[in-house]
This record gives sequence, structure tokens and C-alpha cells, in this order.
Amino acid sequence: MAGPGTSRYDHAKIKDVARTMHAELQRVTGPGTLSDVSSRGNVPAAAFGSWDAAKSLAATVTAGNQQIASLYQGFLNDFAHVADMISKIADNYRESDEKMLAAIRSINPSGEQPPTTSTVKPVE
Repeated sequence: MAGPGTSRYDHAKIKDVARTMHAELQRVTGPGTLSDVSSRGNVPAAAFGSWDAAKSLAATVTAGNQQIASLYQGFLNDFAHVADMISKIADNYRESDEKMLAAIRSINPSGEQPPTTSTVKPVE
């Protein structure tokens, strides 16, 4: 566990989160898909009958279904965007780690273990 003022991360685990999110989006089939929700809520006006308020009710149901489908599509798009951004974060961490390791290797090409803070004596 990281202490105050420090952080730990594993870019591979972060990337796995993004992969899992994308897989979940691909896994949704059948009931509950956007097309299923849209079609089930698409009730023809004739289904409400011909009584005096039927036209108004049909229009309200149609508008409600369109709003639900639009919000659901927005959620799916946003979920995919979040997964993409999490993947990008993992890539950024990995690239930063690679650059940092390359910089360390360029300073210490022999591969010797660099001194730690416990073995370095302060300059007087």
C-alpha cells in the first residue's frame, strides 16, 4: 500500500480494466440491447385505441421511448469513451515508465545497482 504523498499503479491492470469494459459492451446481446429497448418501446399509435386521449398518450409514449433510446445510446457511447480513456491512461503510464527506465539506463549503463538513500552519505 502506498503511503501519503506516494502512489502505486500497474499499467497492465489498468489496461485490463479497459479491456473488460470493452468486452462487456460487446457481450450485451438480445434483451437489453439498444435495438431491443427501442423496439419494445416503439408502440404503434393504434395500440392505444381511438378514445379521445389516445393520440396524446401515443405521442407521449413515442417521445418517451425516443428519449430512453437516446439516453441509453449516450450511456453506451460514454461507457466506451471511458474505457478508451482508461486504456490511454494505461498507455501513458507504460510509456512514461519506459522513458524513465531508458533514462536510468543511460545514466547507469553498467547495470550496477544504484545507491539507495540508506547507503548514500550526505554531502558535508
